Amino acid sequence: MQVNGELVFLAEGEGLFISPEVLHTTKTMQTDGSYYSLNVQTKILSFFLGSLMEQKYVLPYLKQQRWLHLNQGDLSQEKILSQIKQINQIYLNQSDFAWEYQIAVLLVSCWQEIIQAQEQLSLPADKKQLQHQKRMQLLLNFVQENYMRELRLSEMAQAAHISISECTRSFKKFTDYSPYEYLLQYRIKKAAEKLLQTDLTVEQIAIQTGFKDASSFIQAFKRRVGLTPLKYRKNYQN
Repeated sequence: MQVNGELVFLAEGEGLFISPEVLHTTKTMQTDGSYYSLNVQTKILSFFLGSLMEQKYVLPYLKQQRWLHLNQGDLSQEKILSQIKQINQIYLNQSDFAWEYQIAVLLVSCWQEIIQAQEQLSLPADKKQLQHQKRMQLLLNFVQENYMRELRLSEMAQAAHISISECTRSFKKFTDYSPYEYLLQYRIKKAAEKLLQTDLTVEQIAIQTGFKDASSFIQAFKRRVGLTPLKYRKNYQN
């Protein structure tokens, strides 16, 4: 993983807690590797809008740019990892009575352990680092809002009010990709979602995700995913 410009290696069984304001991206995994992520709505942790729990134990932690590498050598972190595995198993099975409630209870328990381990959370070093992160967030937002059309590097740089060279350095530092490669990766991600969630043709998906034509889309998709779009759809849809 790339977290706030820092490369973090995860061994089997380890995990990461990442607050919403932290920039992160998944890097290359082993060919037989896999991972799952939990994106948690704050209202699950707060119980209701404006609650005491929300004001004392949720918002103060989410507003700070924090992340935590969950290791198996720490008892409290092992408990969090175990609960995450339980959540995933319950979600996959969906067989127990009130399984949704079981997940909610486990999520709250995980959160309690995480905030108790707050002194282990990595914080940005200084205001300059925060400025770089906010600038990078502008760049990422611009790409994610405009990926479906042709984008120039100068447009990306202008969105964050920086030079083209600084734009390139920022992408490399925080994502380990060039601006163009990040754009392609994001287009591939959105295309993969459309392949599985819609019945659109490959040609339609290519145009909707910013590729010039189906041929360039198929080539880029196969190079990065290892399958053609149609093979990917056949293997993973439903």
